[in-house]
Amino acid sequence: MSEPDLSEEGLSLLLETSRDFAFKQLAEGLPLMPFATCVKGDGDMNFVRFAEPGTDLSPEEAVALTEKEVADEVKRGGLAAFAIVSGVRLAKPQDGMEDAVRIHVESAGFARQVLAFYAFEPGTNGSGDTLSPGKIVPFEAEPVAFTGE
Repeated sequence: MSEPDLSEEGLSLLLETSRDFAFKQLAEGLPLMPFATCVKGDGDMNFVRFAEPGTDLSPEEAVALTEKEVADEVKRGGLAAFAIVSGVRLAKPQDGMEDAVRIHVESAGFARQVLAFYAFEPGTNGSGDTLSPGKIVPFEAEPVAFTGE
């Protein structure tokens, strides 16, 4: 089976979909558990979580488990691309924001990580807090699954 050609547009969609799903969970007051957005060869995209809220796993262990499970699926030839999403608390606030969603996007020959900053702003007229997205900062990243092995 040949590797599917995942365009820059497809990878951008993967990043946006992953960020939006994470922000939706946060805005609904749900804990952001590490999850993967998986893209199959036919372009079908789905969300998968390997650690549930209340797990005994640390956030780092939950990310490691997610990376392992996704890498295993890549080795079986089941994925064209994926994103692994987790929450991070920043050591130094950026633009007044101390929280971010870390998104590792990967496909054959491509690996990138971004931090999508966010903060909660007090709600108006007695409503709950509102999630306020901030900037997105890209970083170079090493592949965790499409390693060529």
